[in-house]
Amino acid sequence: MCRVYEVTRAGYYAWCSRERSEREHQNAQLAERIRVVHRDSRGTYGSPRVYQVLRKAGCRVGENRVARVMRIHGIKARVARMRYTNPALQRYFATTRNEQLDVDLKAPDQVWVGDITYLKMGSIYRYLAVVTDKYSRRVLGWAYGKRKDVALTLRALNRAVRCRRPDRV
Repeated sequence: MCRVYEVTRAGYYAWCSRERSEREHQNAQLAERIRVVHRDSRGTYGSPRVYQVLRKAGCRVGENRVARVMRIHGIKARVARMRYTNPALQRYFATTRNEQLDVDLKAPDQVWVGDITYLKMGSIYRYLAVVTDKYSRRVLGWAYGKRKDVALTLRALNRAVRCRRPDRV
C-alpha cells in the first residue's frame, strides 16, 4: 500500500499513531448535535433543515459541512414513498393519457384544474382535493377528508366557486 500511495513506511505508521486533528474532534461533536436534531425531527430533516436548526441554536457551521458530516456518518432523512394499494388502479393510471388543454390563457378564471392526493397521518390516510387557476396558479378551493369520493371533490369545487364567483366575471 505504501508503494501504491508513494509514501514511506515510517510516514504511514506515524500517520496511524498520530492523534486526531482539531477539525476531526469538531466534526465528531457536530455529528452528535446533528444526531440530536435528526432524532428530534423523527428522522425527517435532511441537511438543509438540520443546518437551519443548528444556526438558530447559535452553532456557527456551513450548510455544506453539515451535509458532508451527515453523509460521512450515514445520517439520512426519511423519504415519503408512493404506495399503490391496487395494482389495477396503477395500471389504469399508467395507460391513461395526461391531457392538457392547449388554450392561450390571457386572464384568470379561464381554466381551472384540480387534483387529489393522500396524506399519511401516522397510520391513517386522509385525502386532499385542490382546485387551482391554471393561469395564476392560485389555489381557489380545497377540501380535506377521510374518504376519496365525489363529495370531497365537490366540496373543493364549491369553495373555489364561492371564492371566485366565475359567473360575475
